[in-house]
Amino acid sequence: MISKEDVAHMANVNAEWASVLNLFQNHSKLQNYLTAKYFDLNHGFIHVKQLLKVSKPWSKSEQFMLRLAIHLFNGEVKVDLNDIDYLDLTNKQLVMEALKIRFKGM
Repeated sequence: MISKEDVAHMANVNAEWASVLNLFQNHSKLQNYLTAKYFDLNHGFIHVKQLLKVSKPWSKSEQFMLRLAIHLFNGEVKVDLNDIDYLDLTNKQLVMEALKIRFKGM
């Protein structure tokens, strides 16, 4: 697991890191993958292909949250915002919070 101090430091680096880390810290499925296996905080890198591969059996809502996190970080994956309909209220609020963080308060 990545230390809380390292996560806090990276969240202060820029809005992209802050939004992705917020989603990973607060989503019940994603928090299990906030590890050095998928995140290289020293080099500012996320192992996107590995995360997408491991997420194949996940539910549509879980995959949406992962894809959104990656999209907010670097735009590497496309996101269909209509898929927000798969989310419950808690996760919709988490999405709104991540968007506010990424786009500085919208």
